Amino acid sequence: MKSSRRIFLIISIFLAVVLLCAVAAAGYAYHLFGDEVRAVQSVREVTPELYEMTYRGDYGIDAFIAQGGVRTDAELQPFLQRFLSHGLLRIDAAAPEVPDVGCSTLCAPMADADGYLFGRNFDWAKKGNTIIIRTYPKNGYASISTSNLDFLGIPLALDLASQNKEDGRRQVGGRRVEASSLRSVKDIMQKMPILAAIYVALDGINEKGLMVADLFAGDKEKTAQERGNLSVTTTTAIRLLLDRAATTNEAIALLDSWDMHSSIDWAHHIAIADATGHSVVVEWINNEMIVTETPAVTNHYLSPLRPHVGIGQTEARRDTLCARLAAHPQMQPDDIRNLLEDVAFEDYTGWSVIFSTQDLSATYYYRTDFEKAYVYKIRD
Repeated sequence: MKSSRRIFLIISIFLAVVLLCAVAAAGYAYHLFGDEVRAVQSVREVTPELYEMTYRGDYGIDAFIAQGGVRTDAELQPFLQRFLSHGLLRIDAAAPEVPDVGCSTLCAPMADADGYLFGRNFDWAKKGNTIIIRTYPKNGYASISTSNLDFLGIPLALDLASQNKEDGRRQVGGRRVEASSLRSVKDIMQKMPILAAIYVALDGINEKGLMVADLFAGDKEKTAQERGNLSVTTTTAIRLLLDRAATTNEAIALLDSWDMHSSIDWAHHIAIADATGHSVVVEWINNEMIVTETPAVTNHYLSPLRPHVGIGQTEARRDTLCARLAAHPQMQPDDIRNLLEDVAFEDYTGWSVIFSTQDLSATYYYRTDFEKAYVYKIRD
């Protein structure tokens, strides 16, 4: 009997120690990764392969600037590993395969309202996973942005969906992931790499009404400026613009003050518009930045230095955008939606989004389903 009691006591002490260690580990993780853990816990599945996340706090912009930025997507990996995971996790941002298609953007004044609309089709591949990110940084503007998780080279979102299904809580319509699906420190750590999507922004709107989108420019000329300035890639530049620029002119000045390096080794141009309707495209030719005033951008250069250089039916798509704007100089959100549908690719348009400066919102249509809208606002 005494022997049994002693064994029971030893087992009880052992289990108590294990429990205390687990609690301590969890407490340490929450202390060390406070903002990051809350962001991971905010991840929700909106519809299959479309996710959302909210990040409040410091995600390292000041540290990114202090280290001089990055010149390549590969250089972004160690920074993300050091800052977002405190050096404990490996975060990959592998370059994806580039399909031979492109995107479309259009900025138009709103009809019967004070504001501007910015429509954007992201044409990459009608597959993979997309995440909508709301960020509220300590030192910068709040924003809504979009990232394609294929750019990160990790099947993280699929793991999240699998976990939710196992817990009997597969998400539909944006319901919150229950705490049980993130109940362990290991589970949180495994999902931490999703935070890298913050630095792989492909379009967005911030609280000042600045709207930005990345598009392929039309050829494979790689931009690689080396003037001794802060080094940025295309996607990290978009993150910085959303965080730090309030107007189109501010965005142009910031881009001119940085050394641009092409993401995934292709030529890019960036469509930018603001709350006044000032709309431009910024391009780089022979490592020189060129700004062209335009309401519409697709996938050919608009600079006269490189006329008619583009991907596929890019000029026809832009002609459609410009003709519709000429016929309807002011547009309703439904007009922009219909126009995006007209220039979408059935097999390649991953998402379409309409940014509005009137209420600082982003209305998404996923994978050419223009009947179902997902609306997000910077300020709820």
